[in-house]
Amino acid sequence: MAAVALVALVGCAAEAGMVGVVSGGEPRSYKLVAAPAGNSAGRPLVIALHGWLGTPEQMARMSGLSSAAARLGFAVIYPEGEWRSWTFDPSSPRGAADAAFLADVVANVSARVPIDPARIYAVGFSNGGFMAQALACSGRVRLAGIAVVASGLAAPTAASCRPGVAVPFLLIQGTDDPIVPVNGTGTGEGRILPASETLAFWANQNRCRGFDQAGAESREAGVTILRAIGRNCRGGDTEAWFVQGGGHGWPGSTFSYPEFLVGRTPFAIDATSVVLGFLLRQAAGAPTREKDSNEVPSPLQSPANSGVLR
Repeated sequence: MAAVALVALVGCAAEAGMVGVVSGGEPRSYKLVAAPAGNSAGRPLVIALHGWLGTPEQMARMSGLSSAAARLGFAVIYPEGEWRSWTFDPSSPRGAADAAFLADVVANVSARVPIDPARIYAVGFSNGGFMAQALACSGRVRLAGIAVVASGLAAPTAASCRPGVAVPFLLIQGTDDPIVPVNGTGTGEGRILPASETLAFWANQNRCRGFDQAGAESREAGVTILRAIGRNCRGGDTEAWFVQGGGHGWPGSTFSYPEFLVGRTPFAIDATSVVLGFLLRQAAGAPTREKDSNEVPSPLQSPANSGVLR
């Protein structure tokens, strides 16, 4: 019943402002948002991947990344998945086609807008988060960081991930998510690993030496935030933010599905600020640095007191 309701919610209207591209002989499309550049210097690029039955416009509304791009000077693209979904097994024909499509989109955008190749990031919500990790594992696009919200790592992606893949990784997860539960779930394409195993996988890929736990300031009374921060990660920063009581949504967003379907979308954190604060400090090939667990990355909204507890 939840799936039927979600189909009704997303509707069938075509998206305005879409750019067509041919990938693997098939017509595909994406939405591009890039403010006019003041110079020819390459800018960061964020690949924003919608969830199952989602659309580029829906992802833009939920995440607020378009307005953030205008303020911070990066470009953002919203590719459209075939049948409004993503296949997250890089070893399957359709999974390989989706990864190739995203690589083609990056090439197409780079021909239109000056892009810094060392600062290309993938952000995904739910099924889009599965695809962001599959894209990193496929090696089709050199990513400087990935951030996933209400998502996890698909077992087929973990099993087929190219050896040596290391990329900064951020997870934001509600502890009461009924669609992608924190303890994992099954799908027609394979199991979605629990958040703990997802984090452990990327910690291993990024050569972390354990985790530190910390809190963070909550903007909502009664909602606790728990952070797990990779210690001495030589391959890339690795971090998770767990929102107590959060459902299947984008924390801080005014766009959400009905609560009876997906649980509650909390306002305890601004997920967009957390995502961009984490990603925009990353650059492919840059040396890793010592991470202070008291640091709450946020270029959009910096709390005066992070409230971190050791």
